[in-house]
Amino acid sequence: MNLRLLSVLLAVGLALTLAGCGSSHSDKKANEAYAEGVCSAIDTWSSDVQSLAAGVAGGGDISKSSLQKKLAQFRTATKKLASKIKAVPAPNTSDGKDAKKKVNGLVTQVQSTSAAAQSALAGLPANASLAQIVSALSSLAPQLSALTTGAQSTVSSLQQAGSSLSKAFESTSSCKKLSR
Repeated sequence: MNLRLLSVLLAVGLALTLAGCGSSHSDKKANEAYAEGVCSAIDTWSSDVQSLAAGVAGGGDISKSSLQKKLAQFRTATKKLASKIKAVPAPNTSDGKDAKKKVNGLVTQVQSTSAAAQSALAGLPANASLAQIVSALSSLAPQLSALTTGAQSTVSSLQQAGSSLSKAFESTSSCKKLSR
C-alpha cells in the first residue's frame, strides 16, 4: 500500500475517532444537564407541595378561602414545574425523546390534578362547612397521593432505562436526592 495513502487513512481514522469522542462528551453533558434540570424542578415542586400539605394537615383555618389560597400556591408551583421542565431541552436522542414523554406525562398528571382541585373547590359555597369541604375534596386524596408516587416512579424509570441518559439520572445530585 502506498505510504501516502496509509497516512491519509490514518489521519481520517484519527479524525473520526476524535470526533466520536467529542460527541460522546457533549452527549454526556446534555444528558447530565437534562437530568439535573428535570430532577431539580421535580424536587422544588415536591418540596413546595409537601409544605402546602403540611400546612393543611396541621389544622388551623380550614375554610374555602384558606384552601383557595393553598390551591393558588399549588397552581403556582405546578406552573413553575412545567416551565422549568420545558426550559431544559431533552437530549436529541431516542432516549431523550422517551424521557421527555415520561416527564411530560408527569407534568400533565400534575396539571390535571390541579384542575380537578380547582373544580372541586369552585363547587363549594362560600361559607362551606368542614363536612362539605371534606366531602368535596375526598375524591382528590388518591390523585394527590398518586402525584408524589408518580414523580418518584418517573425518576426511577428514567434511572433504570439502561442508557447513558439513565446514568445521568442516577448520578446527578438532584436526582440522587429524589431517590432517597
